[in-house]
Amino acid sequence: MVACSCTALGVRAGVKDTVYAYILKYDIKHPEIVLRQAILETGWFRAPFLMSRNNLFGFRASKKYMCFDSVEECVAYYKTWQQERYTNPEENYYHFLHRIRFSRAQDYITILKRINLA
Repeated sequence: MVACSCTALGVRAGVKDTVYAYILKYDIKHPEIVLRQAILETGWFRAPFLMSRNNLFGFRASKKYMCFDSVEECVAYYKTWQQERYTNPEENYYHFLHRIRFSRAQDYITILKRINLA
């Protein structure tokens, strides 16, 4: 993670597939749900504020949005984040996200479930 001198990815074909490939590369648990999170948080990878920071999940540090050198670095950070917090593999991942209040939005889980990855 660095100061925000990141370059924007912009919207281009294949971003979703690239992000998913990184999620699989880092062996992140519940990859489809995590991909849905990235899609929701970034508005299908179009949100300039987060995409200019390569921040797919809206991660914050000290109330400021984090900035990553690359999308891959952000996904690697998610892996570390997940390993530290998701300690019960028997827990439903949607329940986990709700329990830890990943998002303050009341309908976050409902919206995640509605995202069509096809």
